[in-house]
Amino acid sequence: MANVIKQESAWRNPWVWVLIGIMAAALIVNGVLITLAFMSPPSLVVQDYYEKSKDYFYNEAKAEKDAARLGWKLELDLPKEPKLGGTESYLIRAVDRDGKPIEGGRAELAAFRPAQEGHDFTVKLRELGAGYYGSDVNFALPGNWDLIVSVHKGEDTLDVAKRIFVKD
Repeated sequence: MANVIKQESAWRNPWVWVLIGIMAAALIVNGVLITLAFMSPPSLVVQDYYEKSKDYFYNEAKAEKDAARLGWKLELDLPKEPKLGGTESYLIRAVDRDGKPIEGGRAELAAFRPAQEGHDFTVKLRELGAGYYGSDVNFALPGNWDLIVSVHKGEDTLDVAKRIFVKD
C-alpha cells in the first residue's frame, strides 16, 4: 500500500489568516488616513504661490540689503515658556546702528500657526519709550507658532522672525 498524504487547504492554516489580517488592517488604516487628509486639508498653500515664488529671492535680498543699510537691531524679550490660556507680555527693543533707541515708529507682532490656518492674528505693539514696544498676547491654541515682529519708521521697515512653542 502506498502512503497517501492528505493535503489540507491553505485557508485552514492560522498563519495565512494572520498575514491576511495584517494586510487588511494596513489597508483600512491607510483608507482612514487618506479620507481624513481629503476631508480636512491643512490649507497651508498660498493661493498665488507662483507669483510670490518669483519675487521670493528678490524680496529676501532686498530685506537683507535694507537691514544692512538701516543697521537696526531688534531685541525680543519673550516669555521663556509661553503658556496657553494666560496673557503674557511680549516686548521688543529697537535700536539703531549706534545703539540709540528708535522712537516714534510703529511696531506689530504677527503670529502664524503653521499647523492650522484660521487662528493667525496680529497685535499692534504700543510704544513704551526708550525704543521699547510691547503688548500683552494670548494664544488660543498650544503648539508651534511663528512670530514676525515688524518695526516701521517712515518708509523703513525691519522684520524679525522667531518660532515659539506654546505649552498647555
